[in-house]
Amino acid sequence: MNLAEILNLAAEMHNIFEATDEDIFEAVMGAKAAWELNMGGSDEVSDGNDDLSTPTAAPGPTWKDATQASLLLGEYFKDIDDPFTCKLELILGSFGQRTRALNTQGMVNSKITHFFQPN
Repeated sequence: MNLAEILNLAAEMHNIFEATDEDIFEAVMGAKAAWELNMGGSDEVSDGNDDLSTPTAAPGPTWKDATQASLLLGEYFKDIDDPFTCKLELILGSFGQRTRALNTQGMVNSKITHFFQPN
């Protein structure tokens, strides 16, 4: 296998210019329908094939669940004196710091007047 074959995989070497507007429309609408299905929208994907239903993905754990699991593991490993557990404690600590930072970055500034309706 030469460098060109490694960089340009056969699966990626199809000609995208052969796609018609109808193909693009069907792909976009199929992706939209699958997204709506996973977000709890309509119960079925209308792609012309009503016999097949797409299974929905279960929602992942929340930030709170992940942080609680991290703290629980940290408490368990606290008394074990092993290099692996020391590294794992460090990783769990940095995970907690990172998730708190991401959580605060997602917050929106608000003023107290935003919560009151004008007369």
